[in-house]
Amino acid sequence: SETPLTAYALAALYQEAGVPPGVVNVLTTSSPGPVTAAMLADPRVRKLSFTGSTGVGRVLLAEAAKHVVSCSMELGGNAPFLVFDDADLDAAVDGAMVAKMRNAGEACTAANRIYVQSGVYDAFGESLARRMSALKVGAGTDAATECGPMITRKAVDKIGRLVNDAVARGARVLCGGKAGSGMGYYYPPTVLCDVPAEAEMAHEEIFGPVAP
Repeated sequence: SETPLTAYALAALYQEAGVPPGVVNVLTTSSPGPVTAAMLADPRVRKLSFTGSTGVGRVLLAEAAKHVVSCSMELGGNAPFLVFDDADLDAAVDGAMVAKMRNAGEACTAANRIYVQSGVYDAFGESLARRMSALKVGAGTDAATECGPMITRKAVDKIGRLVNDAVARGARVLCGGKAGSGMGYYYPPTVLCDVPAEAEMAHEEIFGPVAP
């Protein structure tokens, strides 16, 4: 129930195309365990495909194992983005923007950690911060928007917690870093540097517009 409405739109297109009712079904839930258990208990179900968090993936795998149902899963990531001294900095920043800010960072494949070699560390950070600061934050229905809102208040709070933890451990904020009052589900595009290895965001998926 916290997923984008894309699946509804796709189901509507199937219906418009003449696919018989019942062939394609969309069911939303905030209780994946019980709902999936009921579905997997049906012997007609032969395959489970899931994209989402590692925690929910474990629940689904455990249930699928009871019925020996084949599974394909793309779970939460912690992907690194590497920049070396001999890199073309403009190209590196372009690549980082795409890798980090697709869907405002709310993607399992988004870059979660950016490692930059010392020779270009400062220059890359400053350039990335300029690009991130210039992004237009707004509603997804506005064609000019470059960074939309987070999916829930819980997501905004999680990002804030990760940023605050990193700063408390010595990280420096190059841009963003704090959601202002009245911003709703929006979190400003943020760049952090000097994030220590023990910071929570170094080990936990950020899932938002924060580039450490």
